[in-house]
Amino acid sequence: MEYFNLMELVVRDTVDEILSRDESLKNIKFHRNDIIAYVLNRIAPRYVTSERGIIHARIESRFKFQERSDILFLAYEAIDLFLKRRGSETGAVYPADTRTNLLPYLIGEVLEESTLSIVPDLKVTLMYGDSPARLMEEGWKNPYEITKATKGYYHFWPEFDDALMSGKDMIEFKIVFSHEKFQERTISVSVKPAASAETGKAVSVPLVLLKLKKGINADFLHN
Repeated sequence: MEYFNLMELVVRDTVDEILSRDESLKNIKFHRNDIIAYVLNRIAPRYVTSERGIIHARIESRFKFQERSDILFLAYEAIDLFLKRRGSETGAVYPADTRTNLLPYLIGEVLEESTLSIVPDLKVTLMYGDSPARLMEEGWKNPYEITKATKGYYHFWPEFDDALMSGKDMIEFKIVFSHEKFQERTISVSVKPAASAETGKAVSVPLVLLKLKKGINADFLHN
């Protein structure tokens, strides 16, 4: 093959996943190609030159969480625009995103402190108050489980709760790191709500280093 923009595949898969999962979006599925074009025109292309290149780059792109965040934000922005446009053109009323606040996407990294190794099977939980925070995407898990494939990174996109968060300039979350062989650790992170039109924002959480419990050998981290 000659060359190919890998992001066409990534964006297409993301848009198809969103449209297939939400029944309320069935009325704009004929805008699928417009939505894909909208996103592609707002992100950098990524060209590969072989079938093997597509496979490896596509796998790698799964773990580029900022990139995934940008694509999701842009896809929902395009969907919102087409829902409103279609309704004004036909007089029909379609379900649209009526949220007035949007929280930023959170991305962080956690490692073992002495060897800077990835900690497999580590649970990372985003807490709001005494409960796990609700996330924007059903497919994103909370708690999130760290694996070697994720290279120590975790990511959350918390949902704005009108009943609990309205009127607050900053929203306070806690991130809890738990593993049977490590001392549990909790950190705080504060984020600022943004207008729904302000997309693509993300907050980078400082690197977290975990301590092994007394008597635990770190050799298992290198297996």
